[in-house]
Amino acid sequence: MAMIGKIRNMQTLLMIVLGIGMLGFLVPFDAVLALMGRGGTQEVGSINGESISAVKYQQAVQNRKQLGFTGDQLANEVWNDLVTELVMSDEFANIGIEVTNKEFQELLFGDIDSGYMSRAFYSNGENKKVWVQRFRDMLLSDAGKASFIRYKKVIIDKRIREKFDVLTRVGVYANELEGKYEYLASERTAEFKYVVKLFRNIQDSAVNVSDRDVQAYYAEHKSEKQYDQNEGRDITLVKIPLTASQDDIDALNASLESIKLDWGNIEDKKAYAEAEENGSVVSLRAKQVEESVEESSFFDVEIGTSVGPYKKGNSLILANVVSRTMVPDTAAKVRHILLKAKDVSDVSEMLALNATADSLKRVLRNGGDFTDLAARFSEDPGSKSNGGLYDFFPQGQMVPEFNDFCFDKRIGSIGAVETSYGIHLIEVLDRRYKEEEVEIAAIVVQIAPSDETKREAYNSANDFAIESSNKEELISSAEIEGFTSSEVLNIIRDAVTISGLRDASELVRWVYGANVGEISHPIIADNSYIVAVLDLSKEDGEPLFEAVEDKMREGAIKEAKGKLYVELMSDGNLEEIATAVNETVGTGFKVNTKTSAISGSGAGAEPTVAGLGFSIPVGEISNPVVGAHGIWVIAPVSVSSPAEKTDFLEEQTTIVTRNRSGVSQAVVSGMLEASEVEDNRN
Repeated sequence: MAMIGKIRNMQTLLMIVLGIGMLGFLVPFDAVLALMGRGGTQEVGSINGESISAVKYQQAVQNRKQLGFTGDQLANEVWNDLVTELVMSDEFANIGIEVTNKEFQELLFGDIDSGYMSRAFYSNGENKKVWVQRFRDMLLSDAGKASFIRYKKVIIDKRIREKFDVLTRVGVYANELEGKYEYLASERTAEFKYVVKLFRNIQDSAVNVSDRDVQAYYAEHKSEKQYDQNEGRDITLVKIPLTASQDDIDALNASLESIKLDWGNIEDKKAYAEAEENGSVVSLRAKQVEESVEESSFFDVEIGTSVGPYKKGNSLILANVVSRTMVPDTAAKVRHILLKAKDVSDVSEMLALNATADSLKRVLRNGGDFTDLAARFSEDPGSKSNGGLYDFFPQGQMVPEFNDFCFDKRIGSIGAVETSYGIHLIEVLDRRYKEEEVEIAAIVVQIAPSDETKREAYNSANDFAIESSNKEELISSAEIEGFTSSEVLNIIRDAVTISGLRDASELVRWVYGANVGEISHPIIADNSYIVAVLDLSKEDGEPLFEAVEDKMREGAIKEAKGKLYVELMSDGNLEEIATAVNETVGTGFKVNTKTSAISGSGAGAEPTVAGLGFSIPVGEISNPVVGAHGIWVIAPVSVSSPAEKTDFLEEQTTIVTRNRSGVSQAVVSGMLEASEVEDNRN
């Protein structure tokens, strides 16, 4: 009795458990997974500590979807628009950016140049006509007016941002002094002798760098801008294929066989296919049919015959031959030998190639084998392996000289023509002016795993994930099971695709909610279940040692090499220093501070070394300098000053053009960062 009493007390829990169990049978498995994977979070982010509610964000996304906007990036676009509006709306108003009703009307029905309207609505002339009429029709009903107002909100917000982008770009300016420095940086040049020992030419074994040295280098340099870390995540993932079972394929075949029986008793086969959800009607010619026994039979079987079901790619197809007709199709069949010219304007070369073509033509007339001659002499990689054959190509596809010979000469003609490629020796084999076209009614079903197969696959993938407690065990288990594993580095927040996966949104959401070392539940992506482990979590700012250990070790080794060779290159003249480090004396010609390139050195830009060329007196020798790519000693020979100039408009324009790129986004990003925007949409 006590046990019965406990059961009665827990009846609510039992009902919930039973309900979830029934849900697994009544609702498709994908829907159950999606339902279980979505939490009802109260907020999705904040600005300056002020919450952004999940309801407000989801309503904004849903509103955009109801207006017909789609795409993998829609949710992120809505988020960015929402955050930008909350942060920037007062700023937009303060600087007087607005969109009047008249301007809005012009955006919809006039000729205002708007990049957003062109992308979202008016991608071509026909689309504009369609959308103009659609906007007008909206104003004829209450429901339409409600949609029109929602479109208006989106369009005005986008237009305000467009105006801000233009305003910030136009606001970029470079003064005359900046233009002058730009001119001097490129036109003032130095010449100097140098000895350089490049880091890459020094063996790592030449210096001793311990783990403690690397840690010390990290502590000293981690705050430098070059090591600034952007937010990102590193993972290792295992891909477990999710494919249809043989039972699934058999069930699909059985379904199509049943349709095939029904089809046989229906007179209008075409209408039957068009009424089916996966049905279509297409016209095909022989050249459009892939090499398959089933599709080749379209041109042989009786009208009304059903073909299939047969497999093509990842689909099962049931087809019915509705009709066959002859349609116009001017095409030629030829074979040719290309004698390629190095320079078609070289008269002597072309005369020699024409002579060769004449010789081959005589061989052919005397019974020579065209296939053999094409294999030996033709330089057309697309046809030499098949005897030079071009099988029924349409008129106008080839270069004019080649095309004219193929379509103007009688069948059997052999002759040579000159084109931009060289000399073609052509034989016209056949021409046709009509081709058979077949009309096919088809029902195409994608081969996909059933809900039962998905459940079984999920359970297997879940067991696989549970059995591994760390990365090493996960990889080892994957090798045993024959699953592929790979590393994915620097995954950014809200990424839709990552290396090797086109649809990775759910995986990325998990990644940004996980702890380092955590192993995921199975996540579906690209017809596979993904089990991942979070290897590294990187936030904006100073990097973790684990994230930059290799770079820091490289830096510590480079620093040690610099110290070693500064000592080795401290004494003597350039020739003596060069001998001491097994290098030669080089000369840097026309070195400037804009590019900082030093001719003949084999190094990249060296700003410090280039600057020394202007600061050390001519005739003196520098102390050893550790540059970006090596250790340098230089001896200036001369400095050349550019011609006097008072107008630097060209240089100012160059600076403005360079600085305008991305300036608007930089301003907005800076304001968002200052507003402490947090995105918690994991």
